[in-house]
Amino acid sequence: MYFELGTPGGATLEIVGDEADETDEASEERGKRREKALGRVRKFVETYVAKGKYGLYPEAEVVENVIQGLTDNLVEHGRMYCPCAPVEESKTKGSAMVCPCVPHHADIARQGYCDCALFASRDFVAQEALKKRR
Repeated sequence: MYFELGTPGGATLEIVGDEADETDEASEERGKRREKALGRVRKFVETYVAKGKYGLYPEAEVVENVIQGLTDNLVEHGRMYCPCAPVEESKTKGSAMVCPCVPHHADIARQGYCDCALFASRDFVAQEALKKRR
């Protein structure tokens, strides 16, 4: 696996492995597990935004990329480790790097959005919406 960093939500996760040997049944089961995990991640994100003080980062493609990364980490590692940091490093920090991570409040206070670019302050979201209208 590798991570591409440098832009908000720019973390990408490449799964390395030989899936050619996988049986159709195993592939189908893996797909079902991933779909179930994706549903859990989406529900978590929707609930966190609905009940919390933050909104979603204003670029849907970036948000979707982060959701996919969280899903990959949930399926592969059993926890929603933030996709903006290497998983092995996150594991050493325990639950501090499980979404919503401990540093996300400070990230949002500092720059308007968390480092993964999943959550953003409502002010940041409003400012970005104004920029798009101009």
